[in-house]
Amino acid sequence: MSRLRLGVLPEAYTLVRVAFDERTPRRATALVLALVAYLLVPLDVLPDVVLGVGWLDDLTLGVVVHRLVLRSVPPDVVADHRAVARENAVTAGAVLLVAVVAALTVTLLAAWRLGVV
Repeated sequence: MSRLRLGVLPEAYTLVRVAFDERTPRRATALVLALVAYLLVPLDVLPDVVLGVGWLDDLTLGVVVHRLVLRSVPPDVVADHRAVARENAVTAGAVLLVAVVAALTVTLLAAWRLGVV
């Protein structure tokens, strides 16, 4: 489990770094931006309010976008950003933590506004 946790943070940070590299195809950048938008928008296939189960669609989409983006980007670009992301694991954790807190905040505010919570 700790191996998975240690690998997810740098990979998420790698994906963000790769998306904003000038050598990355625009389609790959668009996929990452669409993923971030999907994660932040409270309307999901499975509502995030249902903890655990509600995050399955987010996790699945994240894995699919990760694979598609990293396959469409030159390997040397991915290697460059992956090395930086692993060296900056604390930054990677902070970026992921901010993203999760933002997503939870937007979801809870939307649920409260809609009267679900």
